[in-house]
Amino acid sequence: MNYDALRIAKGSVVCAEADLRGDVTIGSSTIIHPKVRVFAYAGPIVIGEGCLIEEQTVIINRGDMSDEDLAKFMKETETRPPQTRGGRNAPLRSLQPQTSYVCGKQQGNTLVIGSYNVFEVGTHVESMSIGSNNVFESKCKVGQQVTIGDGCVVSMFCVLDKESHLEDMSVVYGPRNQRRKQQDKPVPQTQQLEFLAKVLPNFHNLKKSNVSPEPRK
Repeated sequence: MNYDALRIAKGSVVCAEADLRGDVTIGSSTIIHPKVRVFAYAGPIVIGEGCLIEEQTVIINRGDMSDEDLAKFMKETETRPPQTRGGRNAPLRSLQPQTSYVCGKQQGNTLVIGSYNVFEVGTHVESMSIGSNNVFESKCKVGQQVTIGDGCVVSMFCVLDKESHLEDMSVVYGPRNQRRKQQDKPVPQTQQLEFLAKVLPNFHNLKKSNVSPEPRK
């Protein structure tokens, strides 16, 4: 991975305190708060436009990393700040975990997140395929073997860690991760995105955008 692997579309707001490593692409109008960690460890991560990613969210393309090695890796990244060169993010390999983990058969697979998704504080996401207009509430966790459709809600503290597909318009809730269907998609947080795009630059340094957004079709 090279030092130019971080691509930030114009119109997005990415706080400098966010820890983004590896081959990461961020769409236009996306807001990334401080203390967010996005780790493209085993392959690229592509985040669509208009997403809101709040503090302490973790998004990781983990490949075949074991749970034990993942826990060690996450602990290390909490205590070791990202290395930089010339103001640019260093590749993830510059922070080698103190483990025997080496990227395996899934290396190169892309983790894709659609548009207008909301990741509330403390969300942990490993899913390789996430649609659009979804809400991940605080402290929920979505495992690598789970795929997410469009217009879904994963409620606070819910954990999805078994291989499954969350169909469009699904809601996961309660201590047993019950599922039901909803009638309407979550409303895009357009006003909040616009507000944060104005306010965050007043209080935080930002990572510079380096990609022009693609024209709408």
